[in-house]
Amino acid sequence: MKRLYKRFISNFDPMNMLVDLFKTILIYLIATSFALCLAEVSVINDNIFGMYMLGVAVTSVMTNGYFWGILASIGGVVGTNFFFTYPFFALNFSIAGYPLTFALLLLMSILVSALTAKVKKAAVLSAEGKKRAETLNEMSKAFLTANDLDMILKMATEYFFNANQCSVVFYLGSPLQPQKKYIKAMQEKDEQILDSILEKQVAFAAFEKNCPTGQDVEQRTQNCKGTYFPISTETTTYGVIGLLFNHSKYILEHTYGFIDVMISQTILALQRQQIMEQAQQILLETEKEKMRSNLLRAVSHDLRTPLTGILGSTATLMENRTHLNEDVSQKLLRDIYQDAEWLIHMVENLLSVTKISDSGTKLKKQEEIVEEVVGEAVSRTRKRFPHAKIEVSVPDEVLIVPMDATLVEQVLINLMENAIRHSGSSLPIVLKVSKRNNGAVFTVSDHGKGIDPARIPDIFDGKAAVGASDSNRGIGIGLSICKSIILAHDGKIFAENKQSGGASFTFVLPMKGEVNYAESN
Repeated sequence: MKRLYKRFISNFDPMNMLVDLFKTILIYLIATSFALCLAEVSVINDNIFGMYMLGVAVTSVMTNGYFWGILASIGGVVGTNFFFTYPFFALNFSIAGYPLTFALLLLMSILVSALTAKVKKAAVLSAEGKKRAETLNEMSKAFLTANDLDMILKMATEYFFNANQCSVVFYLGSPLQPQKKYIKAMQEKDEQILDSILEKQVAFAAFEKNCPTGQDVEQRTQNCKGTYFPISTETTTYGVIGLLFNHSKYILEHTYGFIDVMISQTILALQRQQIMEQAQQILLETEKEKMRSNLLRAVSHDLRTPLTGILGSTATLMENRTHLNEDVSQKLLRDIYQDAEWLIHMVENLLSVTKISDSGTKLKKQEEIVEEVVGEAVSRTRKRFPHAKIEVSVPDEVLIVPMDATLVEQVLINLMENAIRHSGSSLPIVLKVSKRNNGAVFTVSDHGKGIDPARIPDIFDGKAAVGASDSNRGIGIGLSICKSIILAHDGKIFAENKQSGGASFTFVLPMKGEVNYAESN
């Protein structure tokens, strides 16, 4: 009863009541005028009340609620008695038979009013039900296209706003400390209301107790203006949706049922997104484990060759030192030195892997000038390979890229070293930097024998080539580390053979202000 009274107070609108009163009086006057005209020409004198009953039906259709139809019914009985019953133009309900007749007429009129109002309400509910079914269908289809959490929350807020014609606030997580929050208000003051401390506390009560709170529900809090529904299952509470109705409707009880269905659709979308994220995480872990296995195989292959060389050279020097001439001894020592140098380089690569392999550690990116990073990488490569020829091409425009400079230098060094060692050509290595769309493009190319086409699809996976010789050591683990570093920078890397001959390795890093270049290009 209190809810009905509260709803009546919420629906009370003096302007609407004046409009309905004006409609009732106008229809009553028109019905009376027609009845008087028909009586004047002696038409339907015996059923003059039928004109008033028609007026009652029209009143029930054109006004809100039952009150005005009942008022028109009483007015019809009074009008019939006053204008068309002896003594004319006087009220007299005491003549024998009149009270019963007028009571029956009033009852019939009220029944007509009630039936008309019910038919009107049923028509409105039917139209509303059709509209809501279409909304749920659209909402379900729209959620299927959502590819991230923010899109789901924005869509849900928009659909709640449009379907219920009210201001909406969506909290993901606790309303007091939400992970995300979206507000769509019909008026500026509504946003201030929904953002007030009182409303947030009521919303938090819905989140904590896992039951609706606020206006027009049993678990309401006095003085609050919003109605809050938890978005939850039996085991998980995702957040809270808050609705601020400007006026409660007479179909509000049906609106709550519709809101529950919309909440169920939203929960399904959130669960689907959660499953997709878990699947993506599993895929990433699988890829990481695959790369780890490939790295382990590559390390085993690449460590065995230099260690065997060092062991063989030292054994030869120890056992045959007195029988070896100076040139042979120097060659063996150089081999030991080169193999040791290669092992140090491999350790540097492995340290780079450990720096980015920890999922809990994020790269410390800083805005770096590309030309400086390239210059440092080329300088270090030339120190290691003094006789190597490297041509560098950078744009006149200053390119600034957020990166871990040490790791990107490692990538460039690995690519240039692979080109020097494995191209089989004495022509210069070319390092070219350019800008394309929103990314900085780095390309290391040579004029050598190129890449076996069968190896290109998995060349960055750390696999050693079938039948690889000792001279091919390091190409697997080096490229695998390059891929790990570039992916950690949200970039992409690929290899191809040039039409003019030779291999080309290219990686792209997102420029300043851009993220996930690899996903968007």
